[in-house]
Amino acid sequence: TIIVRRDYLHFVKKYQRYEKRHSNIPAHISPCFRVKEGDHVTIGQCRPLSKTVRFNVLKVTSAGSSGGAGKKAFTGM
Repeated sequence: TIIVRRDYLHFVKKYQRYEKRHSNIPAHISPCFRVKEGDHVTIGQCRPLSKTVRFNVLKVTSAGSSGGAGKKAFTGM
């Protein structure tokens, strides 16, 4: 079992601003996946596997290959 941290923004109407929030989701992970802390995973809902686990890991994307979502590399002058 792994804990997936889901970061999101919540709009506060009174102040017309967004605040950062997060939720921790326990998910079952198959032994065939090799994950490290910081990797991005895709999870899907399934039947209850234990008292708290309701999700399965479907896909693992390593933190290094985020598909261009990270910062651009410096190319020099």
